[in-house]
Amino acid sequence: MIPPELQLALPERTIPIWVQDGALSRLGTMVRSVLSEKETPRITILTDENVAALYLDEAINSLKDFHTRAIVFPPGEGEKQFARLRTILDELISEGFQRSDLLVGLGGGVVTDICGFAASILYRGVRWVAVPTTLLGMSDAAIGGKTGIDHALGKNLIGTFHQPQAIIADLDMLKTLPEREWRSGSAEVAKTALLSTPELWQEIQKISPDFSNWPQEELQSAIRVAMRGKIDIVEADEREQNQRRLLNLGHTFGHAIEVATNYQAFRHGEAVFLGLRAMLHLSVRAVGLPSEEAHAIDAVLAKVPHPAAEISIDQILSALEHDKKKAHGKLHWILLKAVEQPVIVDDVKDEWVREAAEELVGYLKEGDAAPFGNRLSRVLVLNGPNLNLLGEREPEVYGSQTLQELEEKIRRRAEQIDVEILCRQSNHEGELIDLLQRFRHWADGIIFNPGAFTHTSIALRDAIAAIDTPVIEVHLSDISKREDFRRQSVLSPVCVRQISGKGISGYFEALEFLAEQK
Repeated sequence: MIPPELQLALPERTIPIWVQDGALSRLGTMVRSVLSEKETPRITILTDENVAALYLDEAINSLKDFHTRAIVFPPGEGEKQFARLRTILDELISEGFQRSDLLVGLGGGVVTDICGFAASILYRGVRWVAVPTTLLGMSDAAIGGKTGIDHALGKNLIGTFHQPQAIIADLDMLKTLPEREWRSGSAEVAKTALLSTPELWQEIQKISPDFSNWPQEELQSAIRVAMRGKIDIVEADEREQNQRRLLNLGHTFGHAIEVATNYQAFRHGEAVFLGLRAMLHLSVRAVGLPSEEAHAIDAVLAKVPHPAAEISIDQILSALEHDKKKAHGKLHWILLKAVEQPVIVDDVKDEWVREAAEELVGYLKEGDAAPFGNRLSRVLVLNGPNLNLLGEREPEVYGSQTLQELEEKIRRRAEQIDVEILCRQSNHEGELIDLLQRFRHWADGIIFNPGAFTHTSIALRDAIAAIDTPVIEVHLSDISKREDFRRQSVLSPVCVRQISGKGISGYFEALEFLAEQK
């Protein structure tokens, strides 16, 4: 067993934290190490559709020694609400989840928060393991046991403290992060650097505040430094009675932005970057941060792009009224006297807050007004029954290349036209339906070779008709020139196109068609 790289030492117990490449493939072994001898709980994985598309199968395979199932829900901050929590709890209880069983939160900050909260209130507390898949989750959300959901009037207003049994961070997962998710996590690392790790802040100044631009070795070192910085603060103040409140640096204005835009326009970290900039303005007025130092810090933070938004000063101020850090009628502000010199104050003048809000509104107007943070087109290539035997099965009809060779050629073509691609194959109708449903939000389009199900499967036809994702039906052979029973497709009426008889070129044509639609 590989020992954990980090540990969170709390009065009641010590939580192991693994931070390594390929950790997901060893998830079962790591989970086993935090259980008592001979204990084999049933495991339910909570995850969102985007993460499930990439990592759920590997996670379940790694947990093959356990009875494992998954609850998958749509991605996004909008899911961190009572309605989603209720459906998760309903499913857990109806499926017979017991107090001796285990929840695993496989995902970013939203999944981590809602999984931990569900674990904290189900049967008055069940065990859970955090498997963060984003920079934000690894560096911040998974560490410390703060769980919760949002309320219409404020972010994270409803929650508990409930520590996981372990934190397992697979650094390889960061390779699939979209650009905006990189920036979202980068804000939390920058925050920790300003709070307690000035050497990391110096590196950020030298390289970039956006960690997607960092060399691999420096990136992994920075992630571990940021995690260690948060661990130190949580160990000193697990329940946020004093020092841990410092971790809200930049979040007061950041949360106000998220609330004012109904959690739709900004990733959490994008809002925090802007909140940090507004915090600097307030710090100059309220606690004497030197103006030249504030300008120097702001110049670094301002390098991170963000969406434009039309928000009024009054909307910002209204959102601040419901901030969770308010106590005894006063809002507690986390400000900076200098790098590594944060302070908590509650005597900030209203006029200074309004000035900072005015600055913030100006930053928001300066954002990118164009469609923001465009990611690569995402395409699922789905192959049906018997296509796993390509190269062996009737080569005079289907060609001599194997499925693996076909998929590799499709991947290379996808890279040439900047398309992100995933390939899946199944011989089972139900599994193909599950894959169509699972990927319906992740994929911008689906290339589907249904094999023999082309001519018979009403269930697959209904599955395609039920999703909004465009599906292109592809066949290696020309089905119009084959046996009579192969000439009719029950799927083509619900697909956007059918491409038949062009071999692998048909996949390329479908790929290029879908890429042009985005």
